[in-house]
Amino acid sequence: MTKSLLYAAAIAAGSLYASSAPASEWGCQVLLCVSGDWQATPSCHPPMYRLIAAMKLPGFFWPTCPDANSSAARKDVYDDCPDGWTVRYSDVGHDGSRSKPNMCEKSENGCFDHRNGRPIFKPVTNRRDGDSCQRTISMPRPMRSKPWYVEYIDAQGLRQRTWFNLNI
Repeated sequence: MTKSLLYAAAIAAGSLYASSAPASEWGCQVLLCVSGDWQATPSCHPPMYRLIAAMKLPGFFWPTCPDANSSAARKDVYDDCPDGWTVRYSDVGHDGSRSKPNMCEKSENGCFDHRNGRPIFKPVTNRRDGDSCQRTISMPRPMRSKPWYVEYIDAQGLRQRTWFNLNI
């Protein structure tokens, strides 16, 4: 994947110095840099520092790379829930709107034979006393170490996604 991205971005990027580069060239430089370890690549520092500074300005638009048909960056701070868990919301506002999908939840059998510690498999029923063997457990949703992503078309014409962070 990285070779394909490097090929597509290198065609469009030219020089990695963005001080006077047009926006599309700068966007290709940014795409190339975020596809790897930009913090450890000195030639990526000028375009990335320019990006980080520009993000603080009003009216900022993410630079894109037309040659790679790249998207503007998006941010998704939460990672997927583990297998068997579903995404849930921690709160619902007074108007019925949901908050952030920041919880993972799953149901499990809560009835055990206390003599041997094994689960007792009973059908879940809504008995008159409200007792049920099912219980719901939840946990905070894992956070991504690389919360930003950009989508692009690689050299084989396939849509790809690369994840990155903007930590300096």
